[in-house]
Amino acid sequence: MDEITEEMCLARPIFNADGKILLSNGVKLNATYLARLKALGYENLYVYRDGEEIRDFSIPISDQTMREALQGVKASFSKASQEQQLNVRQVNDVVNYILDEILTNPSVLYNLMDLKNHDNYYYQHSVNVCVISTLIGKKLGLARDRMKDLTTGALLHDLGMVCVDPRTLAQPRRLSDEEAASVREHTNYGFRLIKSERDLSILVAHVAYQHHERMDGSGYPKGIAGDDLHLYGRIVGVADSYETMTTGRIYRKALWSHEAIRQLKAEAPEKYDPEVVAAMETSIAYYPVGSVVVLNTHEEAVVVDVNAKKITIQFSSGPRINALMDLAPDSPVKIEERLS
Repeated sequence: MDEITEEMCLARPIFNADGKILLSNGVKLNATYLARLKALGYENLYVYRDGEEIRDFSIPISDQTMREALQGVKASFSKASQEQQLNVRQVNDVVNYILDEILTNPSVLYNLMDLKNHDNYYYQHSVNVCVISTLIGKKLGLARDRMKDLTTGALLHDLGMVCVDPRTLAQPRRLSDEEAASVREHTNYGFRLIKSERDLSILVAHVAYQHHERMDGSGYPKGIAGDDLHLYGRIVGVADSYETMTTGRIYRKALWSHEAIRQLKAEAPEKYDPEVVAAMETSIAYYPVGSVVVLNTHEEAVVVDVNAKKITIQFSSGPRINALMDLAPDSPVKIEERLS
């Protein structure tokens, strides 16, 4: 945000906590907009300079599906907090949209940086974990009928958070042992809330129950280990950990994508299923769109698109400044380091 100036334009829309678009693509930013976005807690935006050519880049799900997913999660959290039945039809529609878009795009990766703020954190987190889990399930070769429960469980994995004292969740510091214990109860709450929905599979409830369990039994709420931990729990556990690692907190610096993947690999097989981590590694962009990188040619560049087949960069220094280049795995030009 500190590097964004007036007259720059938005390259990606900003969604509020209700899933509605707060600011659309192409909006020219002014002092009022920037002050408001900073006050809301946004730390990064996708922008371009007025008059600069803007490139489209591939994204895992469309803005329309993202909007409907956020609305579906917000509605589910709201109904659960009021002890009302979930709108299962709405949830199913969102899950089908996500499956349709991800399963029909053979080269899509999770390639966006975090744009959450404190108002929409759990809704955006839920959708991100859902997308990552679906990409992992796809990489593992799961059939669509099996993917449906996985994607639904991932979308609702944090539903039990509605039963946790919001004052605890809003603390801008590390939680005390007592506060942390109260937050860990969200897995039990989520299991009970989802289990009470007759139109949702019991596997969906078990995703909410198991996503903080670990392969060595060190997780919670029950210390389930090894083969007793369901595949969906293993998948969503990895996706949830990655998404949490790459999200900054006042008391904790966010990891970059490649750093989070490296940490997950280091903690497998003790904490995480190595097969699931390997599937996630090939489903996540090491250098998301917007990454500033140093090349082996000593030039700097910005990643402007990335998929499973290639990374597209735009040079930001040297004699080729502003030129575009596609980097395939066998390209002589390679990324050596990420700067920001």
